[in-house]
Amino acid sequence: MFSFEVLEQNLRAALSVFGRARPQAEVCELPGLLVVCAGVYFSTFNAVLLTEPAERADELRRRLEAAERYFRSRKLPWSLWLCEEWLEKPLRRNAMGVLESAGLRWLISMPGMAAAHLAPLTRTLPGLTFRAVEDEQTRRAFERIMTGAFDVPTSIAHQIYGAAETWQDGLSGWVGYLGNLPVTCAATRVAAGVIGLYAVGTLPAFQRRGCAEAVARYAIEQAQAASGLSSSVLQSTPAGLRLYRRLGYQAVAHYSVYAAYP
Repeated sequence: MFSFEVLEQNLRAALSVFGRARPQAEVCELPGLLVVCAGVYFSTFNAVLLTEPAERADELRRRLEAAERYFRSRKLPWSLWLCEEWLEKPLRRNAMGVLESAGLRWLISMPGMAAAHLAPLTRTLPGLTFRAVEDEQTRRAFERIMTGAFDVPTSIAHQIYGAAETWQDGLSGWVGYLGNLPVTCAATRVAAGVIGLYAVGTLPAFQRRGCAEAVARYAIEQAQAASGLSSSVLQSTPAGLRLYRRLGYQAVAHYSVYAAYP
């Protein structure tokens, strides 16, 4: 049985990479919060996560006001990665009003999912070759796929995924090539006794061919071989939900991402 705390610990470890990869970046703790500041003008990479349960609206509001002050002083947008399991049930019903009053707007809801092991392969996947993200060529390939698959601005993708330091802090990346063309990517982060799967994306022209499943399976298998672990976790976008269910993942937590801008 997976607890939401395991997903939270792995997600913190993965996001914290971005808070240590650049000179302007920082990872710090505020009361009840972890703050990851990548120092770029893109909310996703300036992330705030709860680290303790919240029982009352005023308690949650105080934490969000502290996060808002932190990023306002830096004139940066930021995002709240909210695992709803941190909120006591009465607060969950009123949380949206608290978040809106703090200047946060909803971006996306994502189930937190876990699998003890991957489900067996049930279809033929494209014949991709895979390269680890370990040099400028593969970093550039990864950043281009993230731009094409998730609309991350080119300059932001370069600052985040093009930085060698991003890949020297426990985050492992893989690029899948169709012939000589990089078309899909994935990353893993081992923490809290599980493998976290992140940044699974495929260029639009190559979607719906099994590329994402191929690279996700390969990335997980490589992490399993290196770590000796079999369990893995992730947060799924709506577009990825069908794939992850096919791979054997089940929802164990409820995530929503909210953003605020200076």
